[in-house]
Amino acid sequence: MPGQNDQFVHFLQHECARLRDENKELTETSQALRRYVKALHTFQETAQYYTPEQAVLGLLDEALRHALELLDASDGSLMLLDEERNDLVFVLVHGAVRETLPGYRFDRHEGIAGWVADHGEPKVVNNIPAEPLFSPMVDTQFGFQTQALVAVPLIAQSRVQGVIEVINKRAGQDFTNYDVELLSILATLAALALAPAAD
Repeated sequence: MPGQNDQFVHFLQHECARLRDENKELTETSQALRRYVKALHTFQETAQYYTPEQAVLGLLDEALRHALELLDASDGSLMLLDEERNDLVFVLVHGAVRETLPGYRFDRHEGIAGWVADHGEPKVVNNIPAEPLFSPMVDTQFGFQTQALVAVPLIAQSRVQGVIEVINKRAGQDFTNYDVELLSILATLAALALAPAAD
């Protein structure tokens, strides 16, 4: 019987350790989610009133930072549609190319972001090398490596105003529909807040 007792004790120790790890992960996720919801709530309250574009972008920048933290992603950006030049332009950028990518423009129909802007639908790609829509233009010019991404459109009054992209989970995990839903909330608020500035 000693052998069985040892196995049972080992099993209990293993289960306790697993539950501690799960509890820690749930606690961290819950805290991150609360921070994200708080940022979105603050942003929603401010977005109800006309705000100068720079102030709106500051709030969006903070909300995007919280989104990246919650999704455990290293990089993200917000691109706006310039209808006069038919371009998408990087306005907010977090991560490795934060200092160099803002202001960069590309054809609004180019790549995954272009597809999202054209179709007004989100897109998740967890295997970039196998994705025919992916354009390596930004990666090549800025020394970046996109492995996976989720992109959602910014839509207000039935008009696509831009795209939010989140790139490369730190742990190498896949992006999920849950990630799309969270980003879509941010995108909806962003589009509503930017609508006055875009007109």
